[in-house]
Amino acid sequence: MLAIEKLTAGYGKTTVVDDVTLTLEAGTVTALLGRNGVGKTTLLRAIFGLCHRHGGGLSMDGKPLPPGRAEVPARRGMTLLPDDRGVFPTLTIEENLRLAERRGYRPPVDVKELFPLLVERAEQPAGQLSGGQKQQVGIARAILAGERFIAIDELSQGLQPSLAQAALEALRAVAATGVGVLFVEQGPRYPLAYADRIVGMVKGRIVLDRPGDELRTDPTAVTDLLVVS
Repeated sequence: MLAIEKLTAGYGKTTVVDDVTLTLEAGTVTALLGRNGVGKTTLLRAIFGLCHRHGGGLSMDGKPLPPGRAEVPARRGMTLLPDDRGVFPTLTIEENLRLAERRGYRPPVDVKELFPLLVERAEQPAGQLSGGQKQQVGIARAILAGERFIAIDELSQGLQPSLAQAALEALRAVAATGVGVLFVEQGPRYPLAYADRIVGMVKGRIVLDRPGDELRTDPTAVTDLLVVS
């Protein structure tokens, strides 16, 4: 699926992600966990060619992802929902969704059933929505576009718990069809409840990588990570 090998990345000469090696398998939901500022967002941006890669390699389904080429992941069915929600503010909700649709691909969940807002306010410009409402549009766009891999930064940002839970259940249904899912959180609640695998970062490095079932039984490693990182 997605292979990350000795990846070092950042901004200009500043290193934020340091020597990360990680394989994200198809059909699994992985949570990337850590406190603010440890490099989670930069790792996502590096995967999608949106920041400077100092060293290491990335590949999707055995094919390299070249640095600085953000269009390549998109062509391969990969999509990123950034922490700014990634919507087009001057376009309506319906137009935002249509732009995200991938020709020949139909996700296993109906995003309009998942988030009724998408129907109720279909003709409203996305820029007029609240932060949580934009997050719903962004998650829907990610599901529509992510034929092979979906990455979501700060998934629960602005969402009431029932909507965050519904979104994660939908992403698990998407993953069950072979799509890889990676979502970022700062807290343990949703990773422990929904992730097949939990990866933890401290100061740009991976310090935890264990199955979700193990950590649900004994979450000490997760809580310790968030205290000391």
